[in-house]
Amino acid sequence: MQQTYRSATACLWASRAVAGLLGVLAVLMPRAVRWYGQLRLLSSAGQRVILAGYYLCLIPTGLALLELDRLMRRIRQGEVFLQDNVRRIRRLIWNCAAVSLICLYPPLLFVTIIMAFLCLVIAVVASIMDAATRLREENDLTI
Repeated sequence: MQQTYRSATACLWASRAVAGLLGVLAVLMPRAVRWYGQLRLLSSAGQRVILAGYYLCLIPTGLALLELDRLMRRIRQGEVFLQDNVRRIRRLIWNCAAVSLICLYPPLLFVTIIMAFLCLVIAVVASIMDAATRLREENDLTI
């Protein structure tokens, strides 16, 4: 149990660090896109597309980090096999799918493929978690 607590704590702090980094990048992104646009000779329309894609991806990414934060806090409290946790994991799938759809733009197809694969992996984890939760609930009802 101690190992689970440590890894949940590490994941919790890592997700918070990523959230902070995304916040900093949200402020610096216009300057970075202008620099990249000059480097790659992108038109201002191309730069706006990259910037819009980044800011649109921030929404589901932020929601996913929030769900991950809540999930890890519950796991640290020892509340692992709950239907609420399964719902949180399934929300992660939808957030990854949203990022995958937003990045469905030719230069970002690699991100689309990665996020689609991540959706599949998280879906498998959600199914396993759901089965384990149902088994635990069934065992709790047994005398």
